[in-house]
Amino acid sequence: MKLIRLILIIILVLALVAGFGYLALQTGTITYNDGVRTITTSPLIAVASLLLAVIILMVVIGFLGWLIALPAKISRANLENNRKKSIEYMGSAFAAFESGDYLESRRVAQKAYNLFPKSPTLQLMNARFSFAAEDYAAAEKLFGELTQVAGYEVAARKGLAEIAQKNSNFAAAISHADAALQVSKKATWPIEMIFKERVNNGDWEGALTTLDNAEKRGLIGKQTLARRRAVVLTAAAHRAEKAGELSKALEYSTRAVKLSSSFAPAAVMAARLQNMSGKTWAAASTIEQTWEREPHPALAIAYRDLKANETKEAVAKWAEALVRLKPEHRESKILQVEDAIAAGDAATAGAILDRLLQDRATSRLWALKAQVAQLLKDSVKFDEFMHKAAAAPREPDWSDLDPDGNAFAYEDEDWARMVESYGDKGQLIHPRLERLQPSKALKSVAEDVPPAIITAPDAEVTPPAVDGVEAFSHLGEEIEDGKKKNWLGI
Repeated sequence: MKLIRLILIIILVLALVAGFGYLALQTGTITYNDGVRTITTSPLIAVASLLLAVIILMVVIGFLGWLIALPAKISRANLENNRKKSIEYMGSAFAAFESGDYLESRRVAQKAYNLFPKSPTLQLMNARFSFAAEDYAAAEKLFGELTQVAGYEVAARKGLAEIAQKNSNFAAAISHADAALQVSKKATWPIEMIFKERVNNGDWEGALTTLDNAEKRGLIGKQTLARRRAVVLTAAAHRAEKAGELSKALEYSTRAVKLSSSFAPAAVMAARLQNMSGKTWAAASTIEQTWEREPHPALAIAYRDLKANETKEAVAKWAEALVRLKPEHRESKILQVEDAIAAGDAATAGAILDRLLQDRATSRLWALKAQVAQLLKDSVKFDEFMHKAAAAPREPDWSDLDPDGNAFAYEDEDWARMVESYGDKGQLIHPRLERLQPSKALKSVAEDVPPAIITAPDAEVTPPAVDGVEAFSHLGEEIEDGKKKNWLGI
């Protein structure tokens, strides 16, 4: 279009020049008579005069046009200057934000916003930096106004939900997230916020409903979804079991195992409840399935408890099934050590322990080594190994065993953290270890090792806190009418 316009202008100019040239070349005179006076001139002078008049007229029109357009030009210049300033302010605000100076970022963002108070982008930035500077009242006002601006409602709702979280207003946070879900079908934060709020408040059924919604929308990966469901179901089963709703607890824990067969807390709970309902072989299968994926000492205890009323030899033979499923795993090796000690085979137990201690020496392994010394009637070595056990680090998985209750006896806040750790990363947490709570292994040696060790000549040992196989001998049991109760309700 510009090229065509230029060509037309050139043609017009050439036509005017040709016309004026033609008139200038004409012979004769041009006479003007208005009845009062008569003016005579040549065509050349007439053409020159006309041309000058046209030029003067164009200059005058141009000047008037410039005057008329001057205010608009000044306005545009100011707007451009403000635009450049706002860009500089935005850059400075983000730089201050990234450096952690939130008050400065908010101050500079306010300058940018003052230049363009009707800009929703700058309003959103100012709201976000006000939130970072903990000026929640200003941030709430700015976010609230943005909820009425098309394209900004979801982002504004996120800010309002975060402010509600800061104020511990669970209902308001959920409300804003729900409103955002009505606007956007693909935004991930509303689902995440609703899920985390419900998990943090122990609303396990609500959390499951949220995960169902996330699955329908395709907002969470399948693996993460399965692990999160497994943890939430296990937490719900734990609560149901404490409330005496055993059938509901069994249903939830069984579903959890199906979703994530490597999640030991679900497997131990499901196996315990299955055995209590008379499904011993189902309990064994549950434990075996999880052991094959991810061995855990709690699984070994639960598996042995299935044969708690049989002889030591029968229990040891029974436990070999787990060893065969994962023969090279550390927990399988420890199972072999425990069975060898139970059978009085000090040589086999000692040889396996020596190899394990080279990889990672823990209080649990040194306690087992002390039991080997007891089999050999070596009180000096027993004393040495028990002191090493007292100084060695504990095993995180071992801390999951509650001396006065079931394994993985967690509170709601522990399960909430487990959702994040295992659900998102596939990693178990160990709340009892973090809180320095005692596990069965932290009972006194007088309770956890055979009397022969304590009464052995010259074996005056201060009872240290240790991890060892005998620490399992009373795990979760109660003595009632001369009968032993264990994890699996036998």
